[in-house]
Amino acid sequence: MLDTVPPHLLMPLSADSVRWHLPEDEYGDTDAIEVTCGVIAASVETAWTTVKARAAENRHTDPALHRLMLNIHIEGLDATPAGCFLSLYVSSRGIHDLVHARTGARFTEELSKEARIAVSVADCDSRLRWTRGIRCHWVEPKPAAIEPNWDAIRVHREAIIDGRIGKDDPQAASWRLLLALEDRAGIRHTGASWVHHPKGMFTAWFSPDNARRLIELGAPAAPHLAEQGAMVGFTFTDQECHDLTETVIAAGRTLQS
Repeated sequence: MLDTVPPHLLMPLSADSVRWHLPEDEYGDTDAIEVTCGVIAASVETAWTTVKARAAENRHTDPALHRLMLNIHIEGLDATPAGCFLSLYVSSRGIHDLVHARTGARFTEELSKEARIAVSVADCDSRLRWTRGIRCHWVEPKPAAIEPNWDAIRVHREAIIDGRIGKDDPQAASWRLLLALEDRAGIRHTGASWVHHPKGMFTAWFSPDNARRLIELGAPAAPHLAEQGAMVGFTFTDQECHDLTETVIAAGRTLQS
C-alpha cells in the first residue's frame, strides 16, 4: 500500500513553518523574530534539497541514507532554547527507526552543515505506537511537578481538627470528623457521600476492621452493609459528627498521655 503524503508537505518551508519557543523579550521584537524564522526556513529548505540530491547520487554506496531521504518529509521546525528540532512526517516504523539511529544522525549532520544551522531530531516514542504516517516532532516539556508543602498541609489539618479554623458550610462537621478519624485514630474511610441526605448529614464507608474500631469508639450511628462489597456504612447527623469528633480527640489525648 502506497503511503499518502499530505499536500502541505510538498510545499516549500516558510516563516510560518518555524515555531518559535524562545522568550520573545530576550530575542528582539516580533518583526525580527519573523524575519529570523524566514531565514531559518529558507536555509533548511535549500539544505534539505541539497542533501536529498546528494543521497540520490550516492544511493549505491549509501543506500540507507537514500532510503531515509525518500521516505521522510519535513513539516516544520521548532526553535527552542535547546536548539532547532525538525518536525518530520515519516512513512513507516522502519524508516522511523532509521531516523533515530546512526543514519538519522548522519542526515542531521549533513543538513546542519549545509544550512549552517544546528538542527536535530527530537527524541520520541512513536516507534512503539504507530506503523505508518508517523509524525516525529519536538514536544514541549511539561513543567516539573511541584512538591506539596506537607508540613503546611499537616498544620492546616490539625487546625481543622482542633476547631481553630473551619468552613461555614453544612459539610464542615463531616469533613472535620473524617480528618480526626484518619489523623488521630488511624481510621481511614473508603468513601463518603452527601447525596440524597438532609443538610448536615452524610454517609461514610469503612473496611470491616475499621468499622469495628469505630463501634468501639462509640459511634452513635448504626452500621449498615453496602449493597456491593464488604464495606460497612455509617450515616451521621451534624451533631453526631461533632460528638464523635470530640470523642476521637479525647481518645487520642488519652493514648498520648
